[in-house]
Amino acid sequence: MVSWERFFDDWDVLICPVMMCTAFHHRETGTSIPVDGVDVPYWTALSHVCRFNLTGHPAAVIPIGLDREGLPIGVQIVGRRHSDLRLHAAAKALSRLTDGFLRPPTP
Repeated sequence: MVSWERFFDDWDVLICPVMMCTAFHHRETGTSIPVDGVDVPYWTALSHVCRFNLTGHPAAVIPIGLDREGLPIGVQIVGRRHSDLRLHAAAKALSRLTDGFLRPPTP
């Protein structure tokens, strides 16, 4: 935990992936998700977003674009512990650089 706090001494936010793939069409919870041609267990694909739930760092996901199928691509931004409002301001500023959320096409 201390190393993360040192990281935020030099950086306002951390930008990292939300998942190991872009968005996928809705499916029954637990159904595997194809990632680079390999079926990955549903909950494993979501493991990227869970890490900061365990450390207490505020995190938000913002859309940054669309993949080839028109599905959303997002990034997770993470801030220093107990700096939720600062992270919210960073998310708002970063989201102005994108087209925001666009509804994906119906399959």
